[in-house]
Amino acid sequence: MNLDFTNKKILVTGGTKGIGKCLVKNFRELGGKVWYTGRQPQNNDPNYVQVDFLNNLDFKKFISIIENIEFDIVVNNAGTNKIGPIEDYSVEDYSDILDLNLKSCFVIMKTVIPGMKKRGYGRLVNITSISSEISMPLRSAYCSSKFGLVGLTKAASVECAKHGVLINAVGPGVTTTKLTIDVLGDKKMQEISEKIPIGRLATVEDISPVVMFMCSNLNTYMVGQNVIVDGGFICV
Repeated sequence: MNLDFTNKKILVTGGTKGIGKCLVKNFRELGGKVWYTGRQPQNNDPNYVQVDFLNNLDFKKFISIIENIEFDIVVNNAGTNKIGPIEDYSVEDYSDILDLNLKSCFVIMKTVIPGMKKRGYGRLVNITSISSEISMPLRSAYCSSKFGLVGLTKAASVECAKHGVLINAVGPGVTTTKLTIDVLGDKKMQEISEKIPIGRLATVEDISPVVMFMCSNLNTYMVGQNVIVDGGFICV
């Protein structure tokens, strides 16, 4: 019943900070060979790929790299958020958030799934959010992208399950990452923590083990699920 990713080739997008960084660390600790992405230059890891998913040239180069690697596991974690009233929200910002949070996941899935189906094995997890289950003010773009990612997950999962490719999603609650702090601020995060039944915000260490399980051989029958990890927040 041990988690073991020995000899597994794994891709984690957005792997330089927050939840993604923790995932890269944990996959490697459990024996996996991990490729991961970020937007900033980094020269000390041959499996790091610098890519801006909103830059078409960058994205095409990235796809040309991953289409030649036989990935067993892919975690679509890269994402962004920007809040504001819907009437003030620019179409450009809306498009950028959907392109990064949703369209990039579709393109990556479209690229890796054929090989997984041919080999008869794959585990793919999309990182959603509690904002894929409940709406929140000022988040028209973010909620659109995350609700859409659940739809993509479910549709792709029923196509691929019979081929041994299990596709699911994990939806973190409010987690103490730089992105969340930058968007919400300390005061708002404290207010939210007081509403969570478990009594605190999530840490990246709360989220990673759930993703590890979903990506492992211990997961043999979960298909198209969006597993919310939020300390009970959406239950109240």
